[in-house]
Amino acid sequence: LAAEKPYTLVLDAGHGGKDPGAIGKFSKEKDLNLKLVLEIGKQINELYPDVNVVYTRSTDVFIPLQTRADIANKADADLFISIHTNSAESKRAQGVETFILGTDRMEANLDVAMRENAVMKLESDYKTTYQGFDPNSIDSYIMFELMQNTYMDQSLQFAEQVQKRFVGHLNREDRGVRQAAFWVLLKTACPSILFEMGFISNPEEER
Repeated sequence: LAAEKPYTLVLDAGHGGKDPGAIGKFSKEKDLNLKLVLEIGKQINELYPDVNVVYTRSTDVFIPLQTRADIANKADADLFISIHTNSAESKRAQGVETFILGTDRMEANLDVAMRENAVMKLESDYKTTYQGFDPNSIDSYIMFELMQNTYMDQSLQFAEQVQKRFVGHLNREDRGVRQAAFWVLLKTACPSILFEMGFISNPEEER
């Protein structure tokens, strides 16, 4: 009998290389994301050696959004976790939030989706790669309302567990599980979440 396929977890450190992400007083989002992703991967390898951990990046390099999804799909991922660091104009904004793909209250979360999707503009031929999608145009997000997300229930269950752990075990402020139109989640053919670990714009959380 063929051996059962190993459980594959794809860890995605948001931003990287020429794309620093959000910038704090003394750190950059791309570095914080990578540090957390590598730590998660290390702990998973130690606790669950049977899990196949795949990284979209393990160094400070620029990886296009579509390529991140392609890596997950090529690896036949069972779960995709994209790690990010939040930023806000108010230095008081704090807490953790976990996103799944969806259009519930889309307008409320449009700013964060636009910010994360805008990375694609750093690519030379992004309009071809992303099928004419413009990350800064509200009209482009209408396509997300037409999608059928097969993995929504599983993504939601996992997202709720992530929030519960960070809030319950680490006493972080709970900003909840939200839905947003993230390209990287749309194109990933497995349960997937995008986790915002805290606010780089909040001095205490940056530390």
